[in-house]
Amino acid sequence: MQSSELIHQLTDQPLVRDLSVEAAQAVLALRYCILCRRGERDPMPELERRWGNILAARRYRLVVEAIGHMWPEPFAVAPPCCPRVSFDEALLAAIVGAASRRDRVHFDWLTAEMLGSDAREMLFVALENFIRARAPRRV
Repeated sequence: MQSSELIHQLTDQPLVRDLSVEAAQAVLALRYCILCRRGERDPMPELERRWGNILAARRYRLVVEAIGHMWPEPFAVAPPCCPRVSFDEALLAAIVGAASRRDRVHFDWLTAEMLGSDAREMLFVALENFIRARAPRRV
């Protein structure tokens, strides 16, 4: 492999549209939550509309709060209109996928270098609770 190919693979940021529906919704909802926080607005009405129930909205908000408390550095969020995801958003998409598949081993592999075991446990449980709250509304 040439160095230019390796650099491209390491720096390429996926498009939101290339994520799974579940992961893309989580990334876009996170962007919305950040905008609301900056504008001192409540994100709950939009989160409830997005997922069709207040329980899923509340549980997603807990996921966002957990990330805010445990992430070792400020979470990098792309602007709402940006078609590409930041590296942190790509990781969020991957851990949402792992949690939705109940794949704790993969989740831990993705997050082990940056989060301690207690933080990983708390985040995985928060994601599982959110996903369970969404389950009745799946098509």
